[in-house]
Amino acid sequence: MRWFLVGVATLSVVLAGCTTGPKAVVTVAAGAPVEQPTGWRATATADDQARIEGLGDRMQRMLAAVPAGARARVAAERPLLDPKSGLDAPALSPGSYQCRLVRVGGRRGVVSYKSDFCYIAMVDGKQSFTKQTGTQLPGGWLFDDDNGKRLIFLGTLRPQQAPSAPPYGQVRQRDVAAVIERIAPFRWRMALVKNDGQSDQMLDIYELIPVVNGSS
Repeated sequence: MRWFLVGVATLSVVLAGCTTGPKAVVTVAAGAPVEQPTGWRATATADDQARIEGLGDRMQRMLAAVPAGARARVAAERPLLDPKSGLDAPALSPGSYQCRLVRVGGRRGVVSYKSDFCYIAMVDGKQSFTKQTGTQLPGGWLFDDDNGKRLIFLGTLRPQQAPSAPPYGQVRQRDVAAVIERIAPFRWRMALVKNDGQSDQMLDIYELIPVVNGSS
């Protein structure tokens, strides 16, 4: 952990117009150590940090607001839609994954979409995430979290017709963050935190399941 200390500085100032008079001495007292952010917090914007830390409460609020007619769909999607279902060892192995979007919110309460494909790769010792098919294509980097039960994704949304997207942090409207948790053997969820003005109305959660060799 990096610490920066504010040192003690003494500044002597000669009073203007006095050649033999006393000198005024100003002393700046030592300040408290300032902790610098590390890991994903060193990259994430302040807004995304707040959204990530508040995700559990947000999920609970969104699920509590689901219409009565959609409660059966919520139950059918557990543990994907259980805010407390995160398990230890959240690491994802490199390879291809089926990514199924489940959207919470709106009049229908819970909507499940057909699966697309995502890919986890190792690039220069870092893990990347790319959604390869579908209309929304988030891509970026995965970071370990200090609580040991989740990964943090920081990336951007690429339009379907665009060949690339700007890096995270350059165009705020494109930024997207997410919390990834393992919720069962060979099953993960990726809860997106998006800066789209709908964070209180919609919550997008991807179910990630590894593609078995030979399956399609």
